[in-house]
Amino acid sequence: MFSELSEIGADNVIASDVLLGVVSFLVVIVGSPLIGSLLGLAGGFAARFTHHLRVMEPMVVVVVPYLAFLVAEMFELSGIIAYVTRSASQFI
Repeated sequence: MFSELSEIGADNVIASDVLLGVVSFLVVIVGSPLIGSLLGLAGGFAARFTHHLRVMEPMVVVVVPYLAFLVAEMFELSGIIAYVTRSASQFI
């Protein structure tokens, strides 16, 4: 990223580029935890009702965090932030 910015040059960066960069950052910071939280709540809800199905419970615990990662990456957000948020929000 630094090499790309150095090729552009400081004189060619305009205010709208900076604004778009800040907005993009805010979308990633807000969107990734939102996806992780929604899938965490869904995973917690699903795990609550699969305690009597010993085969399904590990699948919910393993597949839903990966699903949070994939959904966030599909929208070009941070999969790691979504994964961590999902893992934290499952137990709420």
